Amino acid sequence: MTTNTIINSAGTEFDVKQWDAITNTMDAAIREKLADKLAPCSEQEFFSAYAKAHEETFGETWELDKANPVW
Repeated sequence: MTTNTIINSAGTEFDVKQWDAITNTMDAAIREKLADKLAPCSEQEFFSAYAKAHEETFGETWELDKANPVW
């Protein structure tokens, strides 16, 4: 099933058309590691996995996983 939205852990929705902009905010090393591990997967699955990996790596919530993300 394909969906047009990605929802972060706080319930904030992003249009899947923003995917390129979303991935540009990701740490490249984490993004590439996850791409190798998860592909193929949905944007939602990747977004959620990245948010978790970001917090584990940096000890803080990824900006786009916050309730009121600032781009």
